[in-house]
Formats: sequence, structure tokens, C-alpha cells
Amino acid sequence: MADRFEKSSLGIAVVNSPSLLEPLGRAQRHRDRIQNKLYEFLPAQEAREIATQIYDLCLGVDEELGKILKDPLVGRFYEYDGRFFTPRGTGLFHVAFDGIHILAWLENSVLETFFRGREKRVAIRWLLEELNRHAWVARIRRMNWEESGTLGLVSDEVFNAIIKDIRERRRQVGEGLPPLSPEEQAFFRSFEEEMRDYIGTDKGQHFAGP
Repeated sequence: MADRFEKSSLGIAVVNSPSLLEPLGRAQRHRDRIQNKLYEFLPAQEAREIATQIYDLCLGVDEELGKILKDPLVGRFYEYDGRFFTPRGTGLFHVAFDGIHILAWLENSVLETFFRGREKRVAIRWLLEELNRHAWVARIRRMNWEESGTLGLVSDEVFNAIIKDIRERRRQVGEGLPPLSPEEQAFFRSFEEEMRDYIGTDKGQHFAGP
């Protein structure tokens, strides 16, 4: 499993990252570090299980991103550094952390934030929910790229359909502005999720389109 993870991450990094050589064993060292930190909060067996679950999740993220990156058109139009797909010649970007960067983000101080002062079940659930958001983003970007050639979290077809519906309903009521429907609220929440993806990163001070 470790070898498969390293090859996946290294394949993405060598082709698409400014850092062309990922140190061998980096992912495994991160996994061991995370597991050792979890020993402070969890029984040994549970710490090993959670560390393995995190590791496997990161492997799944790399598999999703690898499906995007194997398309030559992606390399033609985007630069990817393991964290951001940046359209060439623009200041916009799409957040998509690969497995190595997710593991690196889970430094000891971050793990302490999840577990200090919390019941362990609550802490584990919160931690895995945050990590599953990365997996969800990678999966949706891959699906949207395959289906409509966009890396946004919302496909162009969905976006255009919602905007058309909003305009039509507002035309029917004249100047009155009806409240957002549940579908529209969910749509705009997707942009809030994307904004939260990069808050706190070194690109978080800039606006990025979906």
C-alpha cells in the first residue's frame, strides 16, 4: 500500500509540481508521525486504525487527481503544484490538495486542535469530516472535468440552468425578488465551501472563481 501511495503522489509531483523530486518515503514518514501523535489521544490500536484510514483516504484523493492529470488538456491549460490548479495566464485557481499535501497539513499542532479538550469520538468525527471534504473536492472536480471539461465544483450546465431559472422567475414577478429556493441556497453554499477550501492558505488573500 505504501509503495502504491508513493508512486501515485510522486507521479503527480514529478509531472506537475515545481518540486520535481519528492523524497522517497515522505508519505510513510507523515503517516508514522500522525500515528505517533494520535497515541497521545487514542489507544494504540485505534490510533493505528485512524492513521491507516487517513492514509487510505489520501491514496484515494491521489487516484482521483491522477485521473484528471492524465488528460493532456489539463497540462495544456493548467499548472498544478499539489494544492492548486491554476489556469495558465490567470490569477484564478481551483483548490485540490493531493495526498502528500493533506498529510503535511496534518502537522502535530493541527492534530492537537482537533483533539485537545474534546471527547475522542467528537474529535475523530471532526477530523475525518475535514479530510473527507478534500476527497469530495477531488472527486467532484474529476467528475466535472470528465463530464463537462471544467474543474469547478459546479458544472457549467448546472450553473447556467440555475441562472436561467432565477432570471425567468424574477421576470415573471416583475421587480419583486423572490427568496432563494433550497436548490439555489445549496448552489451558493457550494461557493462558500470552495472559499473555505483556501482560507488560510498562501493564496487565500486572492479571489478564485469556482
